[in-house]
Amino acid sequence: MTITTTCGDRSAAAPPPDLWWRWVAANAAGEAIGLGGTALVGLALLPRLGDARMVAAVATAALAVAAGTAIEGLAVGTAQWLVLRRPLPELPWGRWAGATAAGAGIAWTAGMLPSTLLALGQDAAQAPATEPSAAVVYPLAFLMGLVLGPVLGGAQWLVLRRYRERAWWWIAANAPAWGCGMVLIFAGIDALVALGPGPAAAILAVILLAAVGATVGAIHGLALVRLVARRAHAPG
Repeated sequence: MTITTTCGDRSAAAPPPDLWWRWVAANAAGEAIGLGGTALVGLALLPRLGDARMVAAVATAALAVAAGTAIEGLAVGTAQWLVLRRPLPELPWGRWAGATAAGAGIAWTAGMLPSTLLALGQDAAQAPATEPSAAVVYPLAFLMGLVLGPVLGGAQWLVLRRYRERAWWWIAANAPAWGCGMVLIFAGIDALVALGPGPAAAILAVILLAAVGATVGAIHGLALVRLVARRAHAPG
């Protein structure tokens, strides 16, 4: 059902009743494929990160981030667009997937590069540092998501603002969504390390990645439903 207004060519469309559920499922599938592909790229390039030459190691880390974010951006962006094309038929796939990949690339680079450089600069003979407790790691993971989530959301906002008014809410919605998502990611890493390599770990990894996507999608999906119901921007 479409509700037309008398203000130019703008209109407000009632969102499909199953929009939120489809959005949650799309994000679960997209992150399972995208983050899973990113993890595989990281595992494949991990041996080269120990290269004694700093330039080669940093270049490898940059390649891992670039390849991983391209995979995640394509997978998540495509999964999201398949849901968005119904309420926003004018939204181009390439623009949305490209913005998702760009935002993911900036966010993951900002989140991973500092720790990568610190690890590369650490003296190999030095005794390994004591791992921080969960009481420290999980709040920091949440704060990390609060900071990096709006980076990804901001890239998508640059596209979304062309089609809906007050789309800046999308940036704000990505902060708590990825705050919770990052906590799940770190908790999942702990669970996988405790389980050890094997088929059970692979199955658990897929489940955890899908859970991350579903959690993130469930939170910022609430904002998406509200945005879809808003009036479209006037042409120009």
